[in-house]
Amino acid sequence: MTRRRALALAAVWTVPSLVFLVLVTMVYTRWRIVVPPRLGPEARAAVMTTLRDALEGRTPVAPAHPELGRRLPHQGPVAASIFLEGRLVARLDGYGDTVAGATLAAAARFAEHPAVARLGPSERAAAELKVDVVVGRGPIERDHPVLQLVALHPGLEGLGVDRLAGDLPPQLLMPDEMFLLGLLAKKPLTTLMPEVGMGVEFGKADQILATRAGIPPDRWKERAGRYFRFRTDAFVEAPDRSAPPLALSRGLPDGPPVSPATLRQAALDGARYLVEHLGPNGRYIYEQNLTTGAATDPMKPGPYSLPRHCGTTYFLAEIYRLTQEEWLREPIERAFAHMNELVLAGGCTRTLPDGTELACIVDRGAEQTNRGSTALGVVALAEYQRATGDPRYQPLAIRLTEWMLWMQRPDGSFRHRYNVRTQVANDQVMDLYFSGEAALALARMWEVTGDERYARASVQALDWLVDWYDFFVGGFLYGEEHWTCISAEAIARYQKRDKWLDFCHGLSRFWGQSQSKVGDWPDLPDLAGSHMFTPFVMPHNTPAGSHTESRISTYLQGKYHGRPSRALRREILETLHYLLRQQVRPDNDYAVVTRARGLGAVPASPVDRMVRIDYVQHVASAMIRGVELAEEEEAERARR
Repeated sequence: MTRRRALALAAVWTVPSLVFLVLVTMVYTRWRIVVPPRLGPEARAAVMTTLRDALEGRTPVAPAHPELGRRLPHQGPVAASIFLEGRLVARLDGYGDTVAGATLAAAARFAEHPAVARLGPSERAAAELKVDVVVGRGPIERDHPVLQLVALHPGLEGLGVDRLAGDLPPQLLMPDEMFLLGLLAKKPLTTLMPEVGMGVEFGKADQILATRAGIPPDRWKERAGRYFRFRTDAFVEAPDRSAPPLALSRGLPDGPPVSPATLRQAALDGARYLVEHLGPNGRYIYEQNLTTGAATDPMKPGPYSLPRHCGTTYFLAEIYRLTQEEWLREPIERAFAHMNELVLAGGCTRTLPDGTELACIVDRGAEQTNRGSTALGVVALAEYQRATGDPRYQPLAIRLTEWMLWMQRPDGSFRHRYNVRTQVANDQVMDLYFSGEAALALARMWEVTGDERYARASVQALDWLVDWYDFFVGGFLYGEEHWTCISAEAIARYQKRDKWLDFCHGLSRFWGQSQSKVGDWPDLPDLAGSHMFTPFVMPHNTPAGSHTESRISTYLQGKYHGRPSRALRREILETLHYLLRQQVRPDNDYAVVTRARGLGAVPASPVDRMVRIDYVQHVASAMIRGVELAEEEEAERARR
């Protein structure tokens, strides 16, 4: 190789890296907001004492603590937010050279604020105080169509504007306000995944800022000054006010540690949320916004998913089996009664020439049904029988299962959709999840009936699902096959196959590559354990829950094969720690409206306050099934 050619090759390899390094350095230097260490517990308590005194009508004095003498860039502000029954009553911004001075300035504004003046003594005592100390600013890109997707870090950075015409004070939207007001992650990355979004709704943000500044929205552009993004040191009063205020990240304090007790309690809290959101007719409040309380009405037509109805009821039956909490039984039976009504009213029944009776679950007025509704309905009915030994739902479960067998092809695959009016199955469309759900339903029916036809059909379905990935990159790319691995573990007492375990280990490794580990992102410790594509796209909680359900089944399969993976168990417990933090608890519900009855809920993501029944189902199911792994971890730690 000539020297010139060697130099050319070296340039090809090194120049792009050097250019990238220069760009990263430039972006880091210009855009990164450098923040000081967070205030300690005593300093936070001193700030809160001053503000609490002001709220309850006592004369506030400047908080005294060495950390509070820290200089504030741009004089802060220290923003004190007052929440009552989950709603923001008022926010008082105080500016000063130091944290102590800005805190006292905020406290001085309490007496003059009309919304605070309207609060009675009992309301003032019940109100919760949250504080944001603005500790750093940085520039923001609002105009470039691509760069504005990453204009600010969701939930950690707020949006502000200063130099307003007329010498108006700066207007700020706090980091948690950005998602409480629905301003974040609203631009879908792809039409295939409309729920995964990025970016900021700048138009809506401008309207809010204009209203707060008292400027007509149509004059905002001519009077707005310089936009900026900022970071805060945020904290909220603890439920026990004698304890130090809780440091917040993305509006949440640290969650409880992972233990058998915390996982069991969190799973029961999730179940109680679902029970409290089950209508008298056996239909769930399908989705709800924790910030506004807006929710679907189970008694009226509206958005609903029967597969998710059945999957949610399956979870309630599962946790009933594992905890024997008697308050779960009646709601489960109420949801079953609704399923049975739909079978009887939907016209999805027939008798084959040999006398076999078939039935499927179809929603009222629907012409088509899908395999998922019936499969998860069977899983729920069988799970309840496992929990109680009560066989009264078995005849219905058998008719539903016979329909699934009728929909299964000779190669083990399934037809997924069925026209109830014409009684013709659709051989063209394949949907996510449904085949794995059917394999699980067949496995559970074998368990409660002993009928080997169901076991053989489940094995055949699993073989087809796993063998489908037998192509060049099949071991590197996977779909959402969590039900496949849950099914493989469910049928393990009848049949264990190495290829199923190998597939599920590959799937677990694939998901593990997207799992944020402790230390991966030093600025984002609150996301450790989540499953995410990039720190710019907020991780959704449902995949973390469903992936964990599957990975627990993979771990248990490994135990059955005599080779459990301790590394996988540790990763599962790290994700469960992340999920414990995401769930609504008494120490993080300050911005959850009372009428939402939000305790135990699991929102869509750290920056999306919408709750849907399947979010709670998957996460709480992972929690209750994770109790066994936490017990193993504790026992192993004790032995060491």
